[in-house]
Amino acid sequence: MRKLNNLLKKISILLMPQRCPFCCRVIEQDQNTCKRCEKDIPVHAVLQGVKGSYKCSSAFLYSGKFKRAVINFKFNHKKQYSPQLAFFLSECIRQNYPDMVFDCITYVPMHDIAEKRRGYNQCELLAKDLSKLMNLPCHQMLIKTKATKPQHSLNAKLRSTNLNGAFKVSDKKLVKGKSILLIDDIVTTGSTLGECAKTLQKAKPSQICCATVLASANLY
Repeated sequence: MRKLNNLLKKISILLMPQRCPFCCRVIEQDQNTCKRCEKDIPVHAVLQGVKGSYKCSSAFLYSGKFKRAVINFKFNHKKQYSPQLAFFLSECIRQNYPDMVFDCITYVPMHDIAEKRRGYNQCELLAKDLSKLMNLPCHQMLIKTKATKPQHSLNAKLRSTNLNGAFKVSDKKLVKGKSILLIDDIVTTGSTLGECAKTLQKAKPSQICCATVLASANLY
């Protein structure tokens, strides 16, 4: 059985080799990016605030090859990029939250209709891969109860109200007294993370910090 699994793994690597999420070059299985793109990885992660005065750590600014990688991951079914993007997410979390001790990880949920249409929740994939890297449990703490318009299709003013009352806590016992790391893929105005954090806050966690792969270049 082990020999068969090893053979299947080798065949899988040949048919679907690991690729750099930023330029699509073939890379080794244990690599997260190619040598060329590795030189462009920023030394300093982004740290800012989101709606409600919650801290948010982001690996990259929303531009260039980093933007393309997340857009492909999010909209073009490149789910295989999740472990690699989660690696860079973990690095920015360690850099910006060096003294934080988190109890668990959660993520921004999608409405059932939207998730069924896309086929997956990219934030859930990121959070689960991040939980393996950080050795922390990952829980779905929030449920999206309203089918709202996509945030990326709205201006800043509409984004700030589009998600009002759109989320609820799935189980208050999971949240109460916990130090929570809340994951999203992209932060622009901070409205989504802010609304999620506000909803979680009602269940009385000890603290909430946010983290995303990308941050808008228009920092606030």
